[in-house]
Amino acid sequence: MEISLFPLPNLVLFPHIVVPLHIFEERYKSMINGCIASGEVFGLVLLRTGADEESEETIHRVGVTARIVEVERLDEGRMNILCEGEQRFRIYRFTQQTPFWRGAVDIIEDDERNATEALYEQVAELYRSVVDLSAKLSGSQEAELVLPDSSTDLSYMVSYVLDIESEDKQKLLEMDSTAERLRMLLAHLTDTLRKLEQQRAHKEVMKKVRGNGDLGMPNTKK
Repeated sequence: MEISLFPLPNLVLFPHIVVPLHIFEERYKSMINGCIASGEVFGLVLLRTGADEESEETIHRVGVTARIVEVERLDEGRMNILCEGEQRFRIYRFTQQTPFWRGAVDIIEDDERNATEALYEQVAELYRSVVDLSAKLSGSQEAELVLPDSSTDLSYMVSYVLDIESEDKQKLLEMDSTAERLRMLLAHLTDTLRKLEQQRAHKEVMKKVRGNGDLGMPNTKK
């Protein structure tokens, strides 16, 4: 299977996740228009952090095929598009570099063995706690949380929305075992919850300090 490739910094797509993209470079206008005309997918891949240019060494080899589901045409041929991630793939050979990258890829299937119901529930419960505490800290209204039924889909969704570095998300994407990905997410979620608890504790202290006014300040009046 050979597909067009779209290397991007700071964005790791996962299957069944929908992302918006703004297309403005001439080479990618051509690539996306070709995908629209043919109905083909393209591959969204992460550019390594700190990379100054695109090369075979700076493009991660594991990415996700993206299908264009919505297009908004703008002036000068620019586009806003919505893409839905479909399947993980691994690039085994780059076949074209200009005007845009293309590669020969193998589709990667997740190994869902050992992805137990208990592991699913642990990740789901921790994720709900993170969402709940985040909403309370920001003062925003908590939205109804709907989680996927599938352990693999849950691992994809939480991996995408989790506030961690893109290289860490890439490591999650490259894991072939759903159970392994869920266990790694447990570690990330536990760390995230710990940081949010620290923020809440700090916020409570600051609230008390503001409520006390000058309480505790030395009185210099005679």
